[in-house]
Amino acid sequence: MQWRIPISYLARSSSPSWLGRHFLLAWHLVILLVSWFPFSEWRYTGEGVLAFLAYPLPHYQSNFDNIINVLAYVPLGYAWVMLLRPRWVAIVWAMLAGGILSALVEFVQQFEPGRVASNLDILTNTSGALLGAVAGVVLSKLLVVRVVYLFRLSLFRSGALTDLGIVLLAVWLLTQMNPSTPLFGVVLQSTGIPQYWTPPFPAPTLILAALQAMGVAAHLLSVTLFLTILLSRQHQRGWAVVWLVGLAVLIKMAFAGMLLKPSRYLAWMDGNVLAGMLVAGVLLLFLVRLQRLWRATAALGCTLLIHVVEQLWPLEGPFTGVFSLFSWRYGHVTDFQGLTMMLTGLWPPVAGLFLLVVMRESWYERSGPTILGR
Repeated sequence: MQWRIPISYLARSSSPSWLGRHFLLAWHLVILLVSWFPFSEWRYTGEGVLAFLAYPLPHYQSNFDNIINVLAYVPLGYAWVMLLRPRWVAIVWAMLAGGILSALVEFVQQFEPGRVASNLDILTNTSGALLGAVAGVVLSKLLVVRVVYLFRLSLFRSGALTDLGIVLLAVWLLTQMNPSTPLFGVVLQSTGIPQYWTPPFPAPTLILAALQAMGVAAHLLSVTLFLTILLSRQHQRGWAVVWLVGLAVLIKMAFAGMLLKPSRYLAWMDGNVLAGMLVAGVLLLFLVRLQRLWRATAALGCTLLIHVVEQLWPLEGPFTGVFSLFSWRYGHVTDFQGLTMMLTGLWPPVAGLFLLVVMRESWYERSGPTILGR
């Protein structure tokens, strides 16, 4: 299978793209979510609200946290410098933007329990933004960056709406980094507390398995159909779906290897997941051939079905119920779980609104009565 980049796309490559703007806004949201989680139990210690800026260095430091603080702001600096001109002046603005955002984050963190406002974090975050900005200037001169942009033009539909959809898909891939949640999972088997539930039928295990598989199927259909409505050609859909599913599996495998205890490496995969994926795969053989309007409608229906499964799931458990799976420290796992859980909760409603816009756009693009084809 080959995706060729036609010469005609060279002329389109100079057209403005909203991909960078959408990514920049999304990454700001990611940083704020992980930095201010869990958004509750605010308190004031009585200390001066700007006192943390004058703490002796290092007042509080962790090598792991320092590395994460740098890496988290590298994409931010890169995105800023790609939007501003001239590039070398943009480095200064990108560094300032990263520093201001970090200072805001640390200012708010002093009112959160379990958080430590740190001037060292501002320095490491700003360094990350600077590193990303410099990388943006250097890499923008490389041919590979141009090829990636041309690849985007050849594979996906043009327009700002498609750019937003690509960023939403990237955010969805972030949710798959959590190896304690099933692949394409919607619900979790509760751990840590006894469960009291009277099922409507005499086969509770079968009911729970069916609900979990239904959630996996709905999730997989929703995401893959979402991808197909962004593509520019019908023959690309099958391979694109395979690549997306394969990438999600690779992300789960990689993060399971890094974060989970070896004995719990396959916590993200079980028979219910496989059954749900099989059902979704069979349905995709038909759904992927529908017109864009009907694919968007089906994706929206699957997104709503995800919410239905979540409401029907009868078991509940504590937020910390899966922490025993991880080999990381408690605080790091809390931040990681908080980020992925919030993104998982935000993605369906945001994707649903996006799909409604696509449905409205596609309604006016219809050129014939048939529902098959492009």
